[in-house]
Amino acid sequence: MGEVVKLKRGDLRDALIDYALQATKDGHIEVMSLRQAARDLGVSSGAVYRHFADKDALFSEIVKIGFFDLRERFLAIRPEGDAAKTPEQAVERCFTLARTYIRFAHENTALWHMMFGRAGMQCRDELMQDPELARYTPFDVSMEITRDLFRLGLLTDEPDLHDIRYMWSATHGAADLAQSGARMDFEQLDEICDETARRNLRSVGLDLEKMPD
Repeated sequence: MGEVVKLKRGDLRDALIDYALQATKDGHIEVMSLRQAARDLGVSSGAVYRHFADKDALFSEIVKIGFFDLRERFLAIRPEGDAAKTPEQAVERCFTLARTYIRFAHENTALWHMMFGRAGMQCRDELMQDPELARYTPFDVSMEITRDLFRLGLLTDEPDLHDIRYMWSATHGAADLAQSGARMDFEQLDEICDETARRNLRSVGLDLEKMPD
């Protein structure tokens, strides 16, 4: 899959992770093997297996990187405790959230599918054992962004867990359909993001056309 890279002692584990991440970007992850990785990196297969027992173990590491990346993007939109100060900021964060998630899926298609497939669910359960990671998750970010709308008087009823799950599902579905090409308008990604945000807001009772100036 690539040229042989000369590695320094102790670099192999990171090199394998980088190799797998590149394979996801190139669309080769499904056919990637540890033996091929060893050949491309110029090391023995035994050396590779000392770091990762099998391909699933390596996949788990790159899935974690994907989750960390997505989490950091979400936390940048609404850091913990940083409630929206104005209705405009609250609404804009809803749009930014949809854009961030859908674009992440579009830009990292293979990794995104792994994150929300079997490997990702196993990895998620492991990550949630970390109190810091479990304390303010991307789902919690979505919940707080939406509840800020209520706190600022834009919604009559405070969104509950089922509302957030519905909005999350709608955004995930839009991301899946867009990156797969199933949507006829999949090339209009910005509009898909914003349409998804508008409909999510409408689902909790906010019609942007009726917002006061």
